[in-house]
Amino acid sequence: MTSRFSRAPKALLYVCGWLPLLVLYSFMIWRVQKVPLAVAVGYAVAYLLPAVALGAALWHARARLPWSRWRGPVIAAGELTTAVAYTIAWNLCWVLEVRLLGGSAGRRLAAAIVADLNFGWELAFGALIYGVQAGIWHAVRILGQLREKEISAAKSESLRVRSEMEALRGRLDPHFLFNGLHSITALVREDPARAEEALLQFSALLRRVLAAKADASDAVSLGDEMDFVHDYLAIERLRLGDRLRLSESVSDEANAQVLPAFSVQPLVENAIRHAVAPRREGGAISIEAKVRDGRLIISVVDDGPGADPAIVAGAKGVGLSVIRQRLRLQYGETADLSVETQSGKGFRVVLDLPALQEDAASGFK
Repeated sequence: MTSRFSRAPKALLYVCGWLPLLVLYSFMIWRVQKVPLAVAVGYAVAYLLPAVALGAALWHARARLPWSRWRGPVIAAGELTTAVAYTIAWNLCWVLEVRLLGGSAGRRLAAAIVADLNFGWELAFGALIYGVQAGIWHAVRILGQLREKEISAAKSESLRVRSEMEALRGRLDPHFLFNGLHSITALVREDPARAEEALLQFSALLRRVLAAKADASDAVSLGDEMDFVHDYLAIERLRLGDRLRLSESVSDEANAQVLPAFSVQPLVENAIRHAVAPRREGGAISIEAKVRDGRLIISVVDDGPGADPAIVAGAKGVGLSVIRQRLRLQYGETADLSVETQSGKGFRVVLDLPALQEDAASGFK
């Protein structure tokens, strides 16, 4: 039932395509033959009806032919032969129609029509009408093939992006897990009780990692990402104590936005690794997130020793490079990760992403 209704608009469009020719042909008969307009329209309908029916039959027949296997000359020869056959069949059907529906007068008219046929003109006119139909059909066919190729290419690109995202997450997660285990190992000899507590918190982190891997969309709210960051910081505080100083300013609107999982935690991890852990006095980390002009702006700043910008640009570390690649795959040119640093002046990393809330992020890869 659904397929029948889906064909109805196409059939209606096909019939409507003949209306200009019907109007033109009726007008010509009315002016030349000096007959009533209704008679002229009836004659035009009777004349064009076989052409319409044959054209519809050929339209469906073409759809079953293996066009991809044939070259241009073969297609042209086939269409030329079909045009001749179409014209002959059209005129035969028209004469038969007049003969069957017109009674004795119709038989006399049919004989007169056959006697007066100018086959050269009829062939040219029929070929022209057939050529228009064939041209439209081939245009529709080619456009359909191009559309299928576009859809296929889009699906292939989506699968490629998803596989690359999974590969990048596979690089990121072990990096984080090994660092977490290293932090816990440092506590085992110094404070076994705190090490046990850290292991429990670490197991909670592992559950979050596995849950994120099971989620094929790779999308989390910033609020969920910050919960993950807080669990990670709880483990690091067991090791670093008061040496780790944190300030946080994340708006409720920002917490509702969606971003790729593991986008913020590696930035915090880098800050601890380079700005807090190596220094006896520790260091301060600031996390800020806000929505501005349709953009989600997240910054992670530390007061560590900083670095030469040229060295940072050529660094081969996992964290920043993986995040950059994931942003490129997910957002293209609409997202950015920038680094601001100088020797002795700390380190600032800014994520600039399109602001997408959870209910508007269905297309998230």
